Parts: sequence; structure tokens; C-alpha cells
Amino acid sequence: MIKAMLLLNYCQSYDVRLWQHFEETGLEPSALADGGPSLWESIGINERNRDLMVKALSSDWIDRELETCEKLGVRLVTCRDAIYPANLLDMKDAPIILYIRGARFSLPGRVVGVVGTRRCSAYAGKVAREFGKNAALRGWSVVSGGAKGIDGFAHVGCLDENGLTAAVLGTGVDVTYPSEHRGLFERVRETGALFSEYPLGTGGESWRFPKRNRIIAGISSRTVVVEAPHKSGAMITARHAAEAGREVWAVPGRIGDPLCRGSNRLIFDGAFPLIDMETFFGTPDPQKNLFYDDFEGQGGAKKEVLKLTGIEKTLVALLTNHGDRTIDNLAGEAKMSAAEVFKAMSILSLRGVVFSSGPGRYRLVD
Repeated sequence: MIKAMLLLNYCQSYDVRLWQHFEETGLEPSALADGGPSLWESIGINERNRDLMVKALSSDWIDRELETCEKLGVRLVTCRDAIYPANLLDMKDAPIILYIRGARFSLPGRVVGVVGTRRCSAYAGKVAREFGKNAALRGWSVVSGGAKGIDGFAHVGCLDENGLTAAVLGTGVDVTYPSEHRGLFERVRETGALFSEYPLGTGGESWRFPKRNRIIAGISSRTVVVEAPHKSGAMITARHAAEAGREVWAVPGRIGDPLCRGSNRLIFDGAFPLIDMETFFGTPDPQKNLFYDDFEGQGGAKKEVLKLTGIEKTLVALLTNHGDRTIDNLAGEAKMSAAEVFKAMSILSLRGVVFSSGPGRYRLVD
């Protein structure tokens, strides 16, 4: 099976959907090579890629690739292997195969993707590094793209606290790009891993990096955009995460700064604002209902009681009595600072207690 998948992956044009289509034929994986161009055409492989597959077979590329992987300690994980990242299969265009180089072939526990611009501000770099440190200290694994700027700071922060981090590359896992990150990639490999869908030796062509961003989003249960222009790879990652139903968080940035235009827009469009580490790491997975206490009522019946802090109870009471309110309305009526209200409303929104009914306005969920 692995040879058949390598043959398809050699084209660098196909994902798990083509493999699923091939499986529907009922043929054995070995038939993919034996069937030749006529079979390939029948399952939707275009002429250019049929020519590439002929080249791969005639040059013994598959056997040489397997041999080099073994020498370098690179593991090939297919979309049908048990250790293939389960979350990644939620993506309709998940890669057929992953090249993984490092100490770990999978990331345990909770995984957060951290992305942002390569030309980041000093402030954003500090935030990314601190976020990586906090993730490591709290048992989260960090996934990023190994690039300059935000990616590198997030990886380093996590590594500095002996955390687990993985870099998803837009090159082969045997290629160091950018070259300045050779030392960083070695650190990542020592405890975590380098991931790629690209064959060994693949260079850093610009179109490959946006494509790999779907893998970062797919592996992660949450994606954090630290600082990003409106048109950037980080915004592509955020879009992939949102389309897959994953949480997207963004660090609020300076108004009018082009570097922050994309990340600020994400918040306007409904991303969760990352206002402090406690808010992010104190918010549970939405699939786990951790904000309720179960207790036995009279007659042994199970009841659920929503756990709220004193501030949250005050704000919920105001929304119950007055309906839609803005942050400023709530701050004035509750005699709190706008920052306190904003933080509480963000957490209540994540819990499904309130929702944004307009810019800066909130309403209780019915």
C-alpha cells in the first residue's frame, strides 16, 4: 500500500479523496502501478500526472525514496495508518501520506496551532514565545510552520519549557528552510517532529507553503493567529480551521497597522480574542461539557447546574433583565471595567451562554 500511495504523492497534486476513489474500485493497492496509464486515467489522473507516474516507476524513484527514508530515520505514515493524526482526517483534502522525522510520530493530548507573519513586531514575537511557553507548561503540544517570525517564536517558547512541538514544513523534511532555522529544526526533532507531505529533497517554492497550512489547521484543535496581514498564510490557516469547525483565536493588534489587519479582522468576524493566557488555557474543549456540575436531585434524578463566577452571574443577570447590551452598557451597570466585562463575556461566549448579536453587543443564548 505504501508504494502505491508514494506513487500518487509523487505528483504532489492529490489528496485522500483520490485514494478513497481508488479504494472504491475494489482493486488491490499493487494494481495502481500494474494498471498503468489506462487505469490512472479511469480514476481521474490527468495526462501531466500520468507522465510523472510513468517517470517515477521507470526511474525506481519509489525504492530509492524508501531507502533514503530509512537512512534518515523518516517514517512514512499513510492516511490508513493508526498513528495518522485523527483530526487531520476531518479535512476533506487531507494528505495521502506524511513524512515524519523526529522523536515522535504523533502528538499526544491537546494540540494548538500557532501562526502569524514572518515579519512580526517585537511585541507579537514576545506574545508568540510566551504562548509557546504557557502551552508547554500546561501540557499542550504546539504546531506551527517552522518559518521566521511568529512560527519560530512559538516553537522556541515551547521548547524552552521542554514542551512538545511539531513543525509542518513546506519542503521535504530533509530540507532546512529557512537556513537560519537549522538549529531550531534540530531542537524540534530531538523531542517532537518535522512533518511534511512533500517528497524528500523538495525545495521551498512559494506555492507549497499555503498548501501545507491546511495540515497545521487539521492537526490542531485550536488555531491561534498572533499577528497577520489581511492577505497571508496565517489567514489561510485560520480559514481552513474555521471551515473544519475548529476554534480560531486571534491576538488583538494595533488599529491601522497593516501587520494586524488580518488578525483584527478575524476578531471582528467572530474569532475569539486572546486577551490573556488564563482565558485561553482555562477554556475547555467545547466537546467536553466542563462548565456544569452533576449532582443527585430528589429521587436520584440527575440535574445540571451551570458554574459561574460572581462577575459572570452579575452579567448574566443584567442580560436576563435588559436583553442585548454592549460592553460599555454592562461595564457601567455592573460597575466594572470594560476589560473585566470583555474577558468575562469572551468566556461566557465560549461556554455557549451568550453570543455576539453585533459588534460589541451580546445576548443570552435562548
